[in-house]
Amino acid sequence: PQRAGRRPSPALIFQEPLAPHLQRASHVLFGLMAHPEPPRELRHSASKVYGSLVDRREAERLERFTASLSETAPPWAVKYIVKAAPAVGVIGAAAQAIGPIIINIYCSLYKLWAELPTTAATCLWGLGMCFFGGRYPLSLAALEAFKLTGGSEMAVHLVTLRKSLLNLKRANAADDKRDYDKDGIPDVQQIEPKQLVLRKAALAMEVVDPGVVQEAVGGLWSGYLGVIAALQLKYARTTALAHSIGDAVRPAASKALGPTALSVTPPEYRQWVSPALNGVCKFAGMLVAWRLHSIVGKVQASLVGGLMASRAALAMLQDAKCVELTASDTMGDEVVGWSLAAAGMYYQLVKGGELPTIMKPIFWPANLLESWLQWSVISAGKQ
Repeated sequence: PQRAGRRPSPALIFQEPLAPHLQRASHVLFGLMAHPEPPRELRHSASKVYGSLVDRREAERLERFTASLSETAPPWAVKYIVKAAPAVGVIGAAAQAIGPIIINIYCSLYKLWAELPTTAATCLWGLGMCFFGGRYPLSLAALEAFKLTGGSEMAVHLVTLRKSLLNLKRANAADDKRDYDKDGIPDVQQIEPKQLVLRKAALAMEVVDPGVVQEAVGGLWSGYLGVIAALQLKYARTTALAHSIGDAVRPAASKALGPTALSVTPPEYRQWVSPALNGVCKFAGMLVAWRLHSIVGKVQASLVGGLMASRAALAMLQDAKCVELTASDTMGDEVVGWSLAAAGMYYQLVKGGELPTIMKPIFWPANLLESWLQWSVISAGKQ
């Protein structure tokens, strides 16, 4: 039982069994794949599929909003937009329901981190680098590049964009409640989809300052390109090492594997033997080079993180009046730091450096950032 005035527990929202909803969802998805045009019974399927799990009116509104885009889309894209409209409604409504919860969780974790004393936060950061830093080499390198390429300016631009988005969100929420004809139903639920698109576009143009947004986006893009350029320069050495290893291994591989490869290859295909050996050697060189780079990164992260954590811990003890020694008066911080570094190297190089299960959700943003940086560096290198 809930006390009067107290918000219900989030768990109570999901007490309804999920099996019927999942079953209806599967029927809808198979129906979308089986019919070139969505059948009439699939109209507003977002509210039918998820029932009480998402806001039905919001799902229907997003579905109508997406379907309205088909009126101005190219002819070849109309049927795909119409088919995707129910899914967009479901995903959008679910994102609006679950997104704030996830954002609040990570914002709470950030607030907790920000409220920690500087020495305690530094100690935790050092321990994380010592035992898990090898998993995020690009993120750590990007952080250093971020500081060198005007990170403070990029932070200001992020704050500016956040203010603009919050203003647009408040204006959109107020617009969704407007009822000019006083019939008790919001206008956005009564107008045609095309009018809804025009109305929301006009609202965005009215609320958002284009000059401020353009300046903020331009500053963020310039800083992002600077970070990517710094990462490319850093990892260009690894690529050069990979080519050197491949070129060094190729003569020996040609002598050891060439005759056998030629003997088992039909005469009409023997012209492919030399390029194939060359490609295999280059690939092997790339694997060795990146493996060496990974080992160096893990060792470096363990050393830096271990010493950072030990010195921060010594500063915490000094603040608590537990010790009166400073870092220049004792070698205890070095001993502890090198011991932590050795433990971090062992955990990352021998044990694999896997994150504990309880910590994996906390590191999801770091995993996404690392994957994004990997894709960005590889894509920029191809260009």
